[in-house]
Parts: sequence; structure tokens; C-alpha cells
Amino acid sequence: MIHLYMKQDYVSIKNRIIVTDGTGKDVYLIVGKWGRIGDGLSLYAMDGNLLVEVKQTILSVFPKFDLFVAGNKVATITKYQGINGPYFKVSHLKWVIKGDFDNNHYWIKRGQETIMEMEKAYLPYGDFYSLAINQQKNVPVCSCIAVIVDHLTLTRMPVKTKRLKEQSIQFI
Repeated sequence: MIHLYMKQDYVSIKNRIIVTDGTGKDVYLIVGKWGRIGDGLSLYAMDGNLLVEVKQTILSVFPKFDLFVAGNKVATITKYQGINGPYFKVSHLKWVIKGDFDNNHYWIKRGQETIMEMEKAYLPYGDFYSLAINQQKNVPVCSCIAVIVDHLTLTRMPVKTKRLKEQSIQFI
């Protein structure tokens, strides 16, 4: 398993995102934006090589993103609404993304094989997203998917504030 970390603050502001390994060494840089058709993200190795590009192709409640490696389209990520909440499909790779998106814990699977698991990690120097990826070849694509899924399932309201709002709604 390859273990990587992304600082939550960087992911939430859609600025540059630095992906680090378990020793704290910077391994990837993700830059870009979304919100319009054609917008997207780019993942670079720290030596400056472009590894993955992501382009938004449909702007809606259920958007689509195309993933490109070395200029070749390798997959399309699509969000769906299921009975138990949202889920995502990564076509061409035959991956499905499910989990507890409210608590930032989800996994990518192909059949019974777990490709990646992501969860929020509370560390002394900040809140991070912890990624556990099964194979090195999946690391760049999974890193981009983690940013997209986080953005599309965004619940940035702190738990205490969320509970207060739910309680106030019940009293009205």
C-alpha cells in the first residue's frame, strides 16, 4: 500500500494542492479549477512532469470529468445519486466509488478489489486526507479522483455548527 496525504485546507480552497508521502516529502502538485466546462486539474510530479490532466465536460448536479494520462483519455468520472447517497463511476477503468462522504471516508473498488481508501486524518499539524492506494501505477489518477470527489461531496460545515443548525430547524 502507498500512503499519501493532502492537507484539507488546500483542497477546500481549490488552490494548489501538495500531496505528500508518509515521511512528509512532497511528491505531487495539483493545480487548477473547476466550475465551467473545460476547466480542470493538472497533477505534476515535483520535477515538473505533467502526469494527469482532468477536464470537466458536463456542468450539472451530476457532472462529468475526463481523465487524461500522457494526452490519452483513460477514464470518465460521473457522479450518480443512489438510494443511500451519491456514488461515482470511473468508466473505462471499471471503478466504483462509494462510502460515507459526510464523514470523508470512501473507497474505490473494481469488483471486490480495493484500489484506494480515503479518510480524514487528524494530525498534530493539521487536518489531512489520508489516501491508501494499492499500486503505484494508480497513485496519480487516484490523487486526482480524491480531489474531484471531495469537491463534489463537499460538506465543509463543522460538525458542531451542523448539529446546531439541525437543532434550530427542529424548534422552528
